[in-house]
Amino acid sequence: MDVDGTAIAREPLLAQCYGDMRRVARRILAGDGLAISIQPTDLAHEAAVRLIMSDADLVAADRGHMLALAARTMRRILIDEARKAGAAKRHAPTLMTIWPGAPNTMIDLADLDEALGALQNFSDDHAAIVEMRFTLGLTVEETARQTGIPERTVKRRWQVARAWLQDYLQSGDDVRAG
Repeated sequence: MDVDGTAIAREPLLAQCYGDMRRVARRILAGDGLAISIQPTDLAHEAAVRLIMSDADLVAADRGHMLALAARTMRRILIDEARKAGAAKRHAPTLMTIWPGAPNTMIDLADLDEALGALQNFSDDHAAIVEMRFTLGLTVEETARQTGIPERTVKRRWQVARAWLQDYLQSGDDVRAG
């Protein structure tokens, strides 16, 4: 616990979100090709611990924001685990499905994390919608309620963000350098 009480203030919100965090962890780990030996409960627990122990600047405005922070933390945990496993076993990168039903839906988790970071630099609003729709698995309606943004705007931003991410991921170094 932090001396200034910031972790104490986070704990009740984390406790309220823990069941949803486990659901998010199951969703993340269900991606095809994700060959990391970690259980959803362990992933949710590790994310909660990291959020409690994180810097004092962590401020979650509400439950949805806390879940987005937890999902981002889980993704970073998985990237760390994939790097450790890759270094130890020298196996292929960890892949996960990003757009079910679309061609070339498997993407390296580290590349996806880089793309989401680039999207956040491009537009926080679009990145937040991707976090809620993709990582948290919220519907358009749930995302609209959570953000206070009209459903039509959420749909448009979701389409733009998906196109932007697909372009970023398919373009490789050209987009990343520029």
